[in-house]
Amino acid sequence: MEPITPNYMLGLAALIISFVVLFYVPVAYFLIKVRKNKKVK
Repeated sequence: MEPITPNYMLGLAALIISFVVLFYVPVAYFLIKVRKNKKVK
């Protein structure tokens, strides 16, 4: 097994961060939208 290089770790971290952002942003936006709609009503 090859030793993990910093470049590989950076790529893996970027992949995880991008996945989390893509998943979390629509969820956060939906929750904010729902809360605003409930406050208006």
